[in-house]
Amino acid sequence: MKWLQQILVLWLATMILTGCWNRSELPQKGFILGAAIDQIKPDKIKLAVQIYKPGQKAGVQGGKQAEPYVNIETKSESVFDAVRDITLHLGRKAQWSHIRVIIIDDETAGKTPLLSLLDEFYRDHETRMSTKVVISQGNASKYLEIKPLIEQTVTHQMNRMQEIGLRESGKVPAVNLLQLAQALKSQVPDTVLPYAIERKGGVILPGAAMIKDGKMIGTLTGSQTENILMLTNQFKHGALRLPCEPSGNNTKPKVEAVETHTIRTKITPVLNPDKLKVNVKVLIIGNISELKCSRLDKPEDEIHFQQRLKEEMEKKLMETIRVTQEQQIDLIGLGNSLYRNHTKVWKEWKKTWRERYAEADFEIEVTADITHTLTTVGKPVSAK
Repeated sequence: MKWLQQILVLWLATMILTGCWNRSELPQKGFILGAAIDQIKPDKIKLAVQIYKPGQKAGVQGGKQAEPYVNIETKSESVFDAVRDITLHLGRKAQWSHIRVIIIDDETAGKTPLLSLLDEFYRDHETRMSTKVVISQGNASKYLEIKPLIEQTVTHQMNRMQEIGLRESGKVPAVNLLQLAQALKSQVPDTVLPYAIERKGGVILPGAAMIKDGKMIGTLTGSQTENILMLTNQFKHGALRLPCEPSGNNTKPKVEAVETHTIRTKITPVLNPDKLKVNVKVLIIGNISELKCSRLDKPEDEIHFQQRLKEEMEKKLMETIRVTQEQQIDLIGLGNSLYRNHTKVWKEWKKTWRERYAEADFEIEVTADITHTLTTVGKPVSAK
């Protein structure tokens, strides 16, 4: 009798077992590698997407360069509707789990709050929060047409340019959807995003776009971006440029370089009722990577070189802070730090924070430590 009961239980179990109710086979999906958004009218956007082409690898086939992707454009009043219209062109459902980068043109970024524009991507369960966000100079969709230099797609190249650029040169930020939302939903919704421009048929990231209250208000050069990354402890590695001391002639001064391997910054506000004072201490540890005019034969020569580097970096950092004060944009996270550590003061200052930040007195102190001259002695290789 027991065996009949067991058979009955197994039979009932097989009756209630089902397959994946929402199963979708690979041939039914189009894998999105990148997206570009342009606002072509006040009430209409253009969405361009780059989609992986299955079974296609970059290479020469039949005498022509085969591309491993296809680009599609749709237009609508909403991003979500434009996404759904992709299937009208492709015959497959758009799959967003492999997207690398979202590009937004600078005109749209200056008019439309970014979080509102990107709302669909935050709600969709397929989009990864690690997807990078880039602001482009001019039409965003044209960047998807650019041929990559070494990667298979330009979207993958732009993704790598941010990651490796931040790590090796320190002149470009790497910001994903999660980090963007955290910045723009903070007490002071200011941040920077990579700024892309087209040059000689290729794409470069020469600096950053300044985002204030969720909208773009201007750009920073690569050097200014480098300084902002230092002040926010995001700078990894890079080269600091140090002009040679004046030689007495009218020739343009040569530039020497220091390779950094450690930069730490500590920002301390002094909470005076009348005027905010901010002390900034920066530690720079690095190696000599290029000499044109300096000689480090003696200990005092090394001390003098470090003093020159200290003064040059204090000057550059202060110039960048002055730019942010002129724009009343807090890119160093000072307001958010006050909110976390001095909540009562922040409640009083929040409404007038931008004016208070613009009038604040900054005092910058840089400590420079040169640890090595690498594979040769401390003088230019050309020197005798």
